[in-house]
Amino acid sequence: MKKKSGKIIWVVVLIIAILLFLLCAGYLVKYFFFDPSQTIKRPTVTESVSNSTSDEETVAPTQAPTERFKETTAKLDETETVNFYELMEINPDIYAWIYIPNTNVDYPIAQSEKGVSDSFYLDHNVYKNYQFSGTIYSEKQNAKDFSDPCTILYGHNMLNGSMFASLHNFNDKEFFDNNNTIFVFTEDKLYTYLIYSAYQYDDRHILNSFDMNDASSFREYLDSTLLQRPYYCNVREDIRLSTDDRILTLSTCMNGGGNVRYLVQGVLVDEQYTE
Repeated sequence: MKKKSGKIIWVVVLIIAILLFLLCAGYLVKYFFFDPSQTIKRPTVTESVSNSTSDEETVAPTQAPTERFKETTAKLDETETVNFYELMEINPDIYAWIYIPNTNVDYPIAQSEKGVSDSFYLDHNVYKNYQFSGTIYSEKQNAKDFSDPCTILYGHNMLNGSMFASLHNFNDKEFFDNNNTIFVFTEDKLYTYLIYSAYQYDDRHILNSFDMNDASSFREYLDSTLLQRPYYCNVREDIRLSTDDRILTLSTCMNGGGNVRYLVQGVLVDEQYTE
């Protein structure tokens, strides 16, 4: 009887141990791979502005595509917009949406409010809940209207391919050659960027390392983005940048590299009102 009772106890202990293991494994999977913000789809305006009965022009380009650059490979309907009323109901810190065709990058962009750390969204989702995967975000050094010489957006390199992980697709030369467009929506504008470089970089804080408002320092930075590096680097041929250009820099981590970053950079080629 004692032997039988002992076996029963061990079976019960084993079952409890397995259940605890599965519970912990499920928690880890949820913690590292599931982010409720990833379920947010790009909310579009229900009524297209092209159906407006007004005689006034509803979509007016504020900056024509510059002739110094080749056309981008992806196009959007000029009337397509994002319903920011829905997004702001979720979180008023959301001020833009980034979409890169043929990647998983299709996310809201947030910036922490005054008095809150710039790195808040490094590990908080769009609902402001703690989450390892965080949110795509910018720091308060950057204006929310993308008017700075260089705007930097940060996102994690997640193992499940979410957030900014698929930026690493641009390390493949064929993918880089065939995909060159970033779209950024704000409440009243659509910005189109031509991706011109993608490369491994160190972990310096770029906005603190270069004075982007000083022409010579900005020129130095622009030149550095065009360098042909020996590893993890693709630069589009015949790109000539001016200190009048506006650059969008997307920053994420390299696999296994704590002190290196992978950057994908675009130059603004079109800016249109959507209202």
